[in-house]
Amino acid sequence: MLTFGELIYRNGLYWGDKDAFVELDRRLTWRDFQVRTDALGYVMRRLGVGQGDRVVVLSSDCIEVAETFGACMKVGAVRVGLNPRLAPPEITALVADCSPTVIFVHQDYFPVIDHAEKIGMLSQGPMRQIRIIEFGSASSEYERLITGELDQPVLVQTPHPVAMIAYTTGSTGLPKGAIYPHQAFLQSIFYIAMLEGIDPTTRWLHAMPAAGIPLMHLMRNIFHAAASVIVGSWSAEQALLLIERERTTNVVLVPTMLNSLLESSKLGSTDTSSMRLFGYGASPLPPKTIKEAMRAFGKPFLQMFGTTELMGMSMMLFPADHELGLRERPEILASAGKPLPFIAARVLDEQGQDVSTGDTGELVLRSDTQFSGYWNAPEKDAEVIRDGWIHTGDMARLDTAGYVYLSDRAKFRIKTGGYNVFPTEVENALAEHPAVNEVAVIGLPDERWGERIHAVVSLSSGKEASPDELRDFCRDKIATFKVPKTIEIWPEIPKGTTGKIQKRTILEHYAALNEKCAS
Repeated sequence: MLTFGELIYRNGLYWGDKDAFVELDRRLTWRDFQVRTDALGYVMRRLGVGQGDRVVVLSSDCIEVAETFGACMKVGAVRVGLNPRLAPPEITALVADCSPTVIFVHQDYFPVIDHAEKIGMLSQGPMRQIRIIEFGSASSEYERLITGELDQPVLVQTPHPVAMIAYTTGSTGLPKGAIYPHQAFLQSIFYIAMLEGIDPTTRWLHAMPAAGIPLMHLMRNIFHAAASVIVGSWSAEQALLLIERERTTNVVLVPTMLNSLLESSKLGSTDTSSMRLFGYGASPLPPKTIKEAMRAFGKPFLQMFGTTELMGMSMMLFPADHELGLRERPEILASAGKPLPFIAARVLDEQGQDVSTGDTGELVLRSDTQFSGYWNAPEKDAEVIRDGWIHTGDMARLDTAGYVYLSDRAKFRIKTGGYNVFPTEVENALAEHPAVNEVAVIGLPDERWGERIHAVVSLSSGKEASPDELRDFCRDKIATFKVPKTIEIWPEIPKGTTGKIQKRTILEHYAALNEKCAS
């Protein structure tokens, strides 16, 4: 297979006039993208970036995120995307971990880097030589440097075996840097693009934050010289505007985004007829929301289950599965779908033996398109990779038709009053309440129960519900011992860069409260 850089060159040569990347007020053709990534490659080399050197990108989604990735692939730099919503100490810790030569930062997030610099956090040890380049305006240093290299001959490419480091969202602990081999990552994106039916006429609406693994969505256009239309910082109204104006065809959303589209006052007056496929993923979507969305848009729906360590998707619930779920088997709408053709899946007990069909155990996966290990963390490799299998930490069961049902993260299993309770079942019950927008269920220490089931809920705009009302609502849907003992209403539930709910952050919040009370 051609490399990322070779595909960019090919697209610019043969389909140079086609849209490559589009924003609300900017548009880049494949010829533009080829020339600018070449120029940026020259810039990187002049800044001392060599093969295997890390290049950090700190930005919300924009054209420059694609450009910096393309240039990195051409010169053999290892791209590292960081979530711009992280706090300065968190950014600094990850920068220290990957030790980059250059940091490209959008002007909106420059204060984060500037703060770290001023207090000396980026000027110690191996980080003292970092070059910081700001972008986000026509007069930025980034644009000045690229403009100075636009007349250079076609760049001689020097790809590296490693494409990027993707830091996990840290939903169960501190982020780890997953190392993505160039060809395996490219192959993973290709497989997913084919399964989704991407073709030269596709106009992909890109909404998933591309700091880590969702970069694969942004670059899915590369195989057929298709177009990626970038929403940027999420706004349902802006997404709907771009769907209509740009005649977009495909999208993948996290549940929060899909809910905001369904609630938007602009939905009814927006022409969404160009859309061919709606995808969703990152965290579970309650079956009632799936049904509502399918009715609202009248288009095929596709669920994706992604795994950072597999560099992409490992399971899908295809449009035909959704139709089957609506027609005959409603329970499969609560599944993660089936393992993809290039993924091997097993469910193991605590002794590492395969469980019987229908029994719950840990989901383990294997593929030719999996990461090669964690950056600077060989001890973590041994925990996750065993005999070639990726141990996901997800508790799951397989049915006789091959659908995978996720119970929850093994680390989030709640042991209450002698019972094992998986939060997903409780979350799905609460999510059926018409006022509930999002929900996260955790276990908190309790003298009587060992752990008590606690729910954090955010409500839909304009809706009201009390904790007592929500608890009563659950009683008819799940066993009494699974009903949350306590519920809190939060304005928003914390999420990571991919839109995945951060239960670790919620647990830390309550741990801090307990510590404060104890003192």
